[in-house]
Amino acid sequence: MLTNSFYADIQKIHVAHQYTLDRMHVCTYPKGRGHYGLVFALRGEAEYRFSSGEQVQMATGNLLFLSPDTAYTIITSAEFEHYTVNFVLHEEQSDLGVAGDAYCLLQSEDTAPLERVFRKLVRTWEKKAAGYEMQAVGILYELLTLFYSYYTEERRSLAYCRLLPAKEYVEEHYDKAVSLTQLAFLTDMSPSHFRREWKRFFTESPLQYRDSIRLSYAKEYLFSGYYTVGEVAKKCGFEDVSYFVRFFKKKTGMTPGEVKKDYFGV
Repeated sequence: MLTNSFYADIQKIHVAHQYTLDRMHVCTYPKGRGHYGLVFALRGEAEYRFSSGEQVQMATGNLLFLSPDTAYTIITSAEFEHYTVNFVLHEEQSDLGVAGDAYCLLQSEDTAPLERVFRKLVRTWEKKAAGYEMQAVGILYELLTLFYSYYTEERRSLAYCRLLPAKEYVEEHYDKAVSLTQLAFLTDMSPSHFRREWKRFFTESPLQYRDSIRLSYAKEYLFSGYYTVGEVAKKCGFEDVSYFVRFFKKKTGMTPGEVKKDYFGV
C-alpha cells in the first residue's frame, strides 16, 4: 500500500503508447516485467493473474501500477484498449512507498484527469518532437503525482468505511462498557492496527469518543429537567453516581447538581 513517503527519480521511459489486446488474448510475463508500469483501461476488460495467486479485474477507467518484479498473465475475452507507460527509476534515489507490492489498483469513480494526463504523455511520446523524452518524463512525474493523490484518498476512504461498524457501535452503545478488542473484531483488524487507524481519523481514542457522547447526553438529560443526577448517571452508563459526578466536573468544571441549579435556579 502507498505510504506518505513518495518520491520517484525517473531514469528513462521505455515506451508510452495506446494499445489494444485482441479478443481471447493471453499475454504473459512469467519472470516479471523488468520495469515499472502504469496501465490505464480505456475500453473493455482484462484479468490480471499474478504469480502470487491474486487476481485483478481491470475495467474502463481503472489504473494499475505494476512493479518491475511483478510476474503475471493478462487474459481478455474481448478487446481491451489501454494506455501503457513503462519506465525505469534510479532506485537508490526513489521511494515510491509501494516497495514489496506487486501492484496497486486505482478504481476511483472519476479518473478523467488521469486519462487526460496519460493521453498527453502518449501523444508526446508518439510525436517524437525535439526534446520529447525530457518532456515525456515531466508529464510522467505529473501522472505519478496525480495517481498517488488519487490512490491515497481512495485508501483513506476505504479505511474510514472499514471503521464505521466500530464507530456506529460506540454511538449506539455509549451507555455500555466496550473493549478495544471487541471494536477491533467488528472491523476485522488486530487491536493494535485498529487503535492506530481509529486515532488517525478521529484523533481521540475509542473510549474518549464514547465519553464525549456520554457527556453530550448527560447535558441533554440534565437540561430536560426530568431526571435526577442519579438517573442521568445510570442512563449514561455510570453505575457509580460519585464517579459520574467526578467525570462530569472534570469535563465541564461544574458538578451535575451545580449545572441543574444554575440552569433551573433550584
